[in-house]
Amino acid sequence: METAAVKPMALRGADTREALLDAAEILISDHGFRAPSHRMIAGEAKTHVALVNYHFSSKEMLFEAAIERRAGRLADAWRAELNSVRVRPAFTVEDVLEAWWRPFGDMNMETDRPWGNYLCIIARLASAQDGEAWHQRYFGIIDRDFRAALSESLPGTQREDVEAGFRYARSLFGEVLLYRCGKTGGTCRPRGFREEDIDRMICYLGSGMRGLTGRVGVAAD
Repeated sequence: METAAVKPMALRGADTREALLDAAEILISDHGFRAPSHRMIAGEAKTHVALVNYHFSSKEMLFEAAIERRAGRLADAWRAELNSVRVRPAFTVEDVLEAWWRPFGDMNMETDRPWGNYLCIIARLASAQDGEAWHQRYFGIIDRDFRAALSESLPGTQREDVEAGFRYARSLFGEVLLYRCGKTGGTCRPRGFREEDIDRMICYLGSGMRGLTGRVGVAAD
């Protein structure tokens, strides 16, 4: 007589942990970091609400674990795009900004929804209380490399201006990604969105960062 295989406790626990991480990705992607509650997460994961804290100690630690889980894939994608720019004899600020955007531009929510959800939670980091700390923890090194490449493409620009310009660019990229995926309201890509808007955005950001070169501060009276 055959009997049903029973998973060891450790494997069942690992499955629950992954289900909670998947649930966090889905809910943050759709609603941001503030809205999901313990009960919403447990309901999406189809598990008991007490298991959120059992596996992650707190909702905030679950959210950070969701960011960490696929961070290596995103960092590798960014690094590959940046390396393809830096081997050129000369590159522009637009080339560097396009390299940062490329992993998001290649996203396909239909064929790889988990990856799309992950990229959307990265786009929402700016709205999280600990978002900048999480971003720097998992992407600080690749951010440093992008800032260095931007400095090379903008000789004479102060480091503080490059850092500020890159922060502004990251913020706008995140907003455009959420808009592009229909995450700012509704369930589909908003009417009026055009793919060529991405090229315009990169041109706009490049012009803005060039404007920081040689910027003259105004002394206070």
